[in-house]
Amino acid sequence: MKTLKSGVFTLLGLLILAGTPIHSINAAESGCQPTIIAVKFHADWCGACKAMGAVFTDLRNKLDDKPVLFVELDFTNATTRHQAMLMASALGINPALEENPGTGFILLLDGKRQVTGKLTSPQTLKQMAAEICVHCR
Repeated sequence: MKTLKSGVFTLLGLLILAGTPIHSINAAESGCQPTIIAVKFHADWCGACKAMGAVFTDLRNKLDDKPVLFVELDFTNATTRHQAMLMASALGINPALEENPGTGFILLLDGKRQVTGKLTSPQTLKQMAAEICVHCR
């Protein structure tokens, strides 16, 4: 009896959903296009990366109302490096990656994927946020 009831409720739910129009959201129309991409170059063995870990999270939280895409590329080992390269390719930032080897920093890229800044661990959270906000429109 329980199986029959759950089947009826599942069928009812599907019928209700079938009548509900599904809308696709166009990021450009909704204003969700990032004006800047903040890319953290990370590796678990990197001391500067460890120092930047909490700062990157704090920046993301502090600027959550800004059109900034926060991305972390992990170069810790072969597997994470491969995934980082795939992500870089998907974002169209391979040239920036090739021109800025290493880890322990955050690159700022504009909408054309050009490097507009580089954040490093000696900078304070406030300084980093200010530099990112210069590029937010």
